Parts: sequence; structure tokens; C-alpha cells
Amino acid sequence: MADVYKLIHPVKFCNDYLSRNIRPDGRSFKQPRSIKINVDSIKTAEASAVVKCGNTAVVCGIQLELSPPKAEEPNVGFLVTNVELPALCSSKLKPGPPSDQAQVVNNIVSDIVLNSKCVDLKDLCIVPDKLAWVLYCDIVCVDNDGSLVDGCIIALMASLKTLSLPKVSYDAETEEIKVDPKSRTKLEIHSFPIVTSFVVYRLNQSNIILADPTAYEEDICGGSGTNLIVCYNKGLFCGTQKFGGSNLSKDCQDDALKTAKERANIVENIIDVCIRNHKNSSINE
Repeated sequence: MADVYKLIHPVKFCNDYLSRNIRPDGRSFKQPRSIKINVDSIKTAEASAVVKCGNTAVVCGIQLELSPPKAEEPNVGFLVTNVELPALCSSKLKPGPPSDQAQVVNNIVSDIVLNSKCVDLKDLCIVPDKLAWVLYCDIVCVDNDGSLVDGCIIALMASLKTLSLPKVSYDAETEEIKVDPKSRTKLEIHSFPIVTSFVVYRLNQSNIILADPTAYEEDICGGSGTNLIVCYNKGLFCGTQKFGGSNLSKDCQDDALKTAKERANIVENIIDVCIRNHKNSSINE
């Protein structure tokens, strides 16, 4: 009966819950969903991770390739992200070329990772002007139930933190390249960006901020709501990205920053635990 009511009157269904200080899935306004992480799940990838945030499931795999550096940056390697949203991850998507949403999410993920300098691209250079590593980071959404950027960043950072680079020797005279896959060096991670998504819902002439929204909550707030992404890096505020809507009140901003900081610390800890134990780890936030 509740599903029928939700289908016929989606806005009123949401209002009935939020007016009682609870969300349709039973969470409080600032409570993120539970997170589950598994690393080294894909044996054909150099590094990989599977992340599940509530019902949102994301898989990340990293492949390596050798390439000459750019002429204008002879001592810098490459980190390339590619976010895919296949039709199976959401009933709103259709088979075919990459959707606009996939391109937008990929641009956000790429900007966060590159601007945070979590990987120093100079570390990927083997021989200046001759040879450098290319990190192809493929991120595939298996189930899109909201807060997609959060899941993509978590999966990517967990994968990068487990990545090690094979030893490469280069003969300048013969230009011969030798790769020793058994001798590896762990990739150094210089920072650890974690993002938290929010939507702002207008209820009874006041704003309510919802952390880690589901796809249903994102849709309900899509017309007049505000989509907000807050990024923290090892406890330090990195920045925000806001999409549409009106200006946020100071109370909403403070709530978002506090919630994002707490969640970033939790997520970073669970990734560390997962990598140390090298097995499935989960945490309920």
C-alpha cells in the first residue's frame, strides 16, 4: 500500500515522513547509509575495489599502460578516469552512447582526484620525455540509488591505495623496455579526498538538508532542491560543488560541513581496515 501511495503522490509521501523528522528509509536527516568495501576483487585488474553505499553499488578497476609523456610536460604521467553508467544500473538509462549524467559524474570525479593531487603525476614518470605510466581508472556503476559521486570516489581511492607499479628498465640507446611484474613499488598516495553528497529539501517554508540522498530523494529535490557535494581531505576542508537551487543558509552549510567531515574520517578508516585485513569489511554509519 505504501508503494502505491509513494508512486501516486511522491511529494506528499516524502513530506509526510520529513514532517515527522524521519526519512522514508528510516534514517535521520544527517545519517548516511551503511558502507561495504571489498578490495582486489577483480583479478584481471592491477588494482580494484567494489563499494556499496546503501543500494548504490560501484566497481572500480585500474589498468596500467606505458606511454611517452606529453611534450609540454615531459616529467609527468597520466591518470585517466572513465565512469560508466550502463542501462542495468537504473531504469532511467537506455543502452547506447554515454549519457550526459555519466559524463558529468566523470568530470566531477576527475576534477576531485586531480585537484586534490592524491597522486603526484610526477611519480608516474619513469624516464623524462621518454616513458611514463598511464593509469586507466574504469568505474562502473552496477546499481545507481543516489549519491553516485560518493561511491565512485570511495571505490577509486580504495583502488589507488592498493595499487603497486612494476619495475621498469629503459635502455636509452636501444630504447628497449623491460617490465618486471614481480618487482613492484607501492604507489604513494599524498592525499585522501572523500566526498559526501547532500540535497536540500524545502518543507514548510524552511530548508532541510539530507545527507547521502537516495535516488528517490534526489528526484524529489530535483525541481526546487539543491544538490551539494562537500569534499574533505584527511580532516581538512577541500571545497564544495553546488548544482542549482537557491543560496544555502548558514545553518545548512554548517550542518553539511560537519556531517561531511565526520563521514570522511569514518570512510578513510574503513578503507584502511579493509586494506589491512585484505578481506570484506563493512561499517554502519
